[in-house]
Amino acid sequence: MKQIALFGVRSPLAVEYEETCQRAGIAIPFAVNVAGAPRLLTTALIFELDDLEPHHLETACIVCAFSPVRRRALVETALKAGFTIADALVDPASTIASSARVGAGSYINAGCVIGALSMIGDHVMFNRSSSAGHHTILADYVSVGPGATLAGNVRVGEGSVIGAGSIILPGLRIGAGAVVAAGALVRHHVPDGILVAGNPAVRHAFNFHRSSLNLPDAE
Repeated sequence: MKQIALFGVRSPLAVEYEETCQRAGIAIPFAVNVAGAPRLLTTALIFELDDLEPHHLETACIVCAFSPVRRRALVETALKAGFTIADALVDPASTIASSARVGAGSYINAGCVIGALSMIGDHVMFNRSSSAGHHTILADYVSVGPGATLAGNVRVGEGSVIGAGSIILPGLRIGAGAVVAAGALVRHHVPDGILVAGNPAVRHAFNFHRSSLNLPDAE
C-alpha cells in the first residue's frame, strides 16, 4: 500500500488530506505537527518535529496549509529536516485530464476537474469542487478556494490565491502574489500583488503583511 506522511497538521484542512488518503487507499503511517494544536481525525500517530527519528524520513510527505506563505514555509522546514516531497495527492473523486500535469506536493481535493493540457505546479492547493479549463497553468504555491472556476487558458502566477466561488474568464492572466477575493468575477488581467474583489472584480487596497493569509498563525 502506498504511504504518505502529512506535514504541518495544525491546519483545519489537514482533515481533508486525511479523508482523501482514506478514499485513495493511501496509508498515513504518521503525521508531523509544527507549532500549534494538531487537527487530524486520527491523533495517535502525530509526532512533533523535534521528536522525529531517522526512519521517519524514509516516508515522503505532503504539507497541509491553504496559505501559500505558510505552505512554502512548511515545505522549507520539511526539506531542511530531511524529508522528500511526495507526488501530488489527488482525490479519486476528482477528474484530471490524461494530458494534464500536476506537480509534486500539490493537493487536488474531492470534486475537482482539471482540463486537458493544463499544468499545475508544485505545492498547489486546489480545494474541493473547483475547476480549471483546458490549457490552464497554475504556478507553484497557488491556492484555489472551494468552488472556484478558472475557464480555459487561464494563467495564475506563483503564490496567488483564488478565493472560494470566484470566476476567472477565459484567457486571463493573474499575476504572482495576487489575491482574487471570494465570489469575484474577473474579466481583466490582474497584475502581480494586487487584490481584486466584486462583480465585476476591481482593484482594492491590499497590504500583504496585514493580510490574514500571511499572519504568523495563518493556514
